[in-house]
Amino acid sequence: MFLMDIQEEIKKIAPAIQLNKEKIKILFVEKLQNNESDFLHMFQDDVNKIEEFTMSLIDMVFGAVMQESLKQFIPSIKPIVHRYQSLGLLPDHYKNLGKYLIISIREALEESVTHEEIIAFQLIFYRLAEIATRLEKNDYKKVKIGMQTWFFKSFRVVKKVQESDLVVLIYIVPIDGKIAPIDGTDNYVSVRLTMLNEAPSLQQSFPVIEKTGHKGYVMTINRSANIQKNDRLTDYLFNRLTEGDTLEITSPKSNKKYNS
Repeated sequence: MFLMDIQEEIKKIAPAIQLNKEKIKILFVEKLQNNESDFLHMFQDDVNKIEEFTMSLIDMVFGAVMQESLKQFIPSIKPIVHRYQSLGLLPDHYKNLGKYLIISIREALEESVTHEEIIAFQLIFYRLAEIATRLEKNDYKKVKIGMQTWFFKSFRVVKKVQESDLVVLIYIVPIDGKIAPIDGTDNYVSVRLTMLNEAPSLQQSFPVIEKTGHKGYVMTINRSANIQKNDRLTDYLFNRLTEGDTLEITSPKSNKKYNS
């Protein structure tokens, strides 16, 4: 059960955060730009994506305190954690993210926030971060012991079909021959690609389906959905990737409970 005083303090701070969310996002991005350049690279330096991510962290805290216990909120955390994983977010990142987020909230709200409200928000955030870290570490353990779920593994491109000027379908099969079945609809995988002189590697998520008779997945690469000028990964997959090339892919995750 949540302590009632923690719930009440977070409910008090919620209106002020909503009123100042634009300022919070700007401060958070600035702090990441000054202190966490590797993290920014996960978003390909797209400020809009980073700002959306900022609010998703805040909304996660607000969503949690609406439950009777954090245990009830775990099913809602899982798809969010999977999306963070697909960006390349590691368990150790949560500590610094929380630090800069909380500092940004405090600076944006100034005198309109109390010490008790900030402490309550901080307590819930770091408790959720512990849960997210445990979920991520479980995925890494599965990779090490060879279970069906993996984090990144190698796939070969066996067919590439250009459906239109904006859409390309990429048929991929696992090099080890082992594939995890896709559960339901609206799934995505994350592609990791290390390009010459790029550090760290580029990562991005794309929709994926299974097709009868194809012992792998089919990714949809849509340029209209990825129109940023610095979207090098989409450009590479659309224009430069050829049949026979290999890619590192995550196992499919459902996108139903996460709106990107």
